[in-house]
Amino acid sequence: MHEEHQGGRSAREGQAALTPRPLRLLLIGRVKPGTEAALRETQARFPCDAAIEAGIEAIEAYIGSGHYAVELEIGGDDVQHILATFFNDQRVREFRTEIAPMVEGLPGPEYQFGPADRFHPDTSDAGGGEQSPQMIYNTGDLPFAASMYRWRVGQPPQTGRVPHSRTDS
Repeated sequence: MHEEHQGGRSAREGQAALTPRPLRLLLIGRVKPGTEAALRETQARFPCDAAIEAGIEAIEAYIGSGHYAVELEIGGDDVQHILATFFNDQRVREFRTEIAPMVEGLPGPEYQFGPADRFHPDTSDAGGGEQSPQMIYNTGDLPFAASMYRWRVGQPPQTGRVPHSRTDS
């Protein structure tokens, strides 16, 4: 958890670290002018069931100053699998189709995702030897920012371990 040294500062201050689970990932896009009201209405129809089934524990969306941000909270260990399952779900693809005319910079509904780490098989040959006409993007290609520092009143700051890894014991 939080490591301190003289002066009350973290021994890892200045190093990027991810907070302990649940992992919070922020996906940010630009709202096209004049679409804010429609985006709010569309967000109200977010496919929560798809998030639950994929293993996402919470989602929070933000809008303001020309930006749309979605925070995904994931408590499970296989984040790559959870993200690929979530983004490839037909309900999420349909939601992405709905918001595409309102938000720039997010993956379009035509994107198919696969894990992007050494713990998962290469998904580029997912068609059983045949090349799929649809390109598989890695979840690592998504424009995510990961939580690296969290502080709450009455609690010490959470700075996590460097880095999150499935090989950590």
